[in-house]
Amino acid sequence: MIKKIAIVLIGCLLVACETTRQTQTGNVGRSTKPAVDGGFDKKAAAEKRVGYGLTYLKSQNYPRAKFHFDKAYSYNPDSGNVHYALGIYFQRIKELEKSEEHFKEALSIDRNRPEYLNGYGAFLCEKGDYNTAEKYFQKAIKIPTYTDVASAFFNIGFCALKQNKIDKADDYFRKALNRDRRRPDALMEMAKIEFGKKRYKRVLNYIQRFEQNASTTSESAWLALKAAHYLRDKDTIAKYGLILERRFPDSDETAEYLDDKKRWM
Repeated sequence: MIKKIAIVLIGCLLVACETTRQTQTGNVGRSTKPAVDGGFDKKAAAEKRVGYGLTYLKSQNYPRAKFHFDKAYSYNPDSGNVHYALGIYFQRIKELEKSEEHFKEALSIDRNRPEYLNGYGAFLCEKGDYNTAEKYFQKAIKIPTYTDVASAFFNIGFCALKQNKIDKADDYFRKALNRDRRRPDALMEMAKIEFGKKRYKRVLNYIQRFEQNASTTSESAWLALKAAHYLRDKDTIAKYGLILERRFPDSDETAEYLDDKKRWM
């Protein structure tokens, strides 16, 4: 489940890299190399490499992502964005000690950067340190210039789900949607919560909103089909059954549907 948080953070940093301000080095040793060497702007090149690496990371091309992150580090080892990107990379490949080192390094460079606070919180959530994770999320939320505060609200909700705190998760997903009503991840989680509460009309409403802002997935189609089943909505059942069979023939959801197709019709 934590993969969803990582994707959110990658999207945040891709935006942040384009508008990043110069960070203070903090505890990181200041490089003796000039920022511009023979007309080559190392700091700008590092930020571009981070953006390339995150794009590859998002598509799960880990070797190419690491290639660009290593280049970025060689250009500007004092960049918070470089360390943050490396933190996400090592988190993805489950080298958690290295991941934590880079997250902490990023925060030592700029301890008030909300993306870094949010990212480290997500890392701590994956480790199961939920209380500390929420402290970092809340720090990010309190920074008035944080333009993607909805991401931190979502992450608190997602960590609450991991603790089976459904009401808290519901509250924070709604807060995320109050800030960004088109967030597909929050819409999908709300649909699942409503399904658990047997409020099937609301499930379909959230799925409809999800599909207005993202592509239908096997998960969303299966959830909609099951909700429609309990509402005895045969047209919607047929619609999503066809989507599962045609678009996601090899998914686990489709296999479960086909195991007992007559039950759902």
